[in-house]
Order: sequence, then C-alpha cells, then structure tokens
Amino acid sequence: MNEKDIVTYLKVSGERAGRLYPVLLDRHGNIIDGMHRLAADNKWPKITIENIETEEQRLIARITSNICRRHIPAKEKKEMLDRLGEIYQKEGVEQGKIAYKIAEKTGMSYRWVMKYLPEKFKDSAQSERAASAARHAAKEDPERRVVSFKLEEPPQGVVAVKAYGNTNFVKVMLEKRFYKKLEETAERLKTTPDKLIYNAICLIIKNLNR
Repeated sequence: MNEKDIVTYLKVSGERAGRLYPVLLDRHGNIIDGMHRLAADNKWPKITIENIETEEQRLIARITSNICRRHIPAKEKKEMLDRLGEIYQKEGVEQGKIAYKIAEKTGMSYRWVMKYLPEKFKDSAQSERAASAARHAAKEDPERRVVSFKLEEPPQGVVAVKAYGNTNFVKVMLEKRFYKKLEETAERLKTTPDKLIYNAICLIIKNLNR
C-alpha cells in the first residue's frame, strides 16, 4: 500500500477494531514509531519511552520496533542506516567498522546491515565482499532470496487461506485437529496460538529479507 492507502486503512481500522498499537515517542516527543497512525488521527494514544533520549537510541528503537512487525521498503531501511552511519562517523568510528557497530547496536545481522548500508560507510574490502555475495546469491537465485530450509507442503485440508476483495484482511483457517496441536504447544510454552503463528510468519519474512 502507498502512504495514502495506509493512512486511510488506519482511519477505518481504528474506528472498527480500535486503536490497537500506540504511537511511540522518545523522551523529547520525537516519533519512534507511528507516524502513519498520527496522520490518521492526531489523538491516537501515545506512549513516551523515557530512556530513549538520543537520536541514535531513537533510530535503533525504530529499527527494532519495525523490522519484524511490518514490511519496510528498502529505501526506508537505507535511510535509517544512513542516519545511524552519520552518527557513528561523527563519533569517529572507523569506516570499515561502522557496519559492525550498527549490527552490534541493533541486533540485526552483519549481512543485513551490509545489504542496506550506503556505500559511503563501507571500506573498499567490505564493498567488494558485499558485491561478490550479491552476485553469488543472484546466480543461485534470480530473485536473490535464499532459503536455507525446505518448506513442506501442507496436507490437504489442514490449512486454507482466503482473500476477499471487499476487505483488507486475509482469513487463515486451520483444521481443528491441527489447531489442537498448536494449542497444546502454546500451552507448553506458556504463550498463545496467535503469538506462535505471528512469530513463525515474522521469522520467515525476516530470514527471506536478510
């Protein structure tokens, strides 16, 4: 969805389902996450995270709160890493160590950081390694999405996914027997089936986008 569609959707969903996720602000009132929600309704509930004080902390929190939860365009990822890179560059972090610093601070993999970090923050050796890895990945997979595990085909009737043209939601249906196993697993892990499903989807998306 484009920016306008996102805001429109949030207005509608906020009225129908409620304003489920608050806007996150740093100690000074700067937005960490939720600019679209505020555009949809400037009275959207807000939470101030008092320990987020600096621009570095705000950017790290923004990356942490967004990467798994929603799809982020490559341009937005590059912009966030560009701003973090500038901060570390001004602090005197060496050219070839900025990617390691960002990976350490954000918890993201070095490979992911190198994929979206602007070239100006990499040394020549890093740039060549990144280019070589990209060429290798593209050769193995034209779509440059490498999956290191085999996905199993679901048995007939166990899982069904239905999309409807008159709504922004997609319905996922599970066979009761299969859902019962999911419930038992969730109970053993002291969590809920919806959290298991959500985190499984996020894990796959995160690995495919590294």
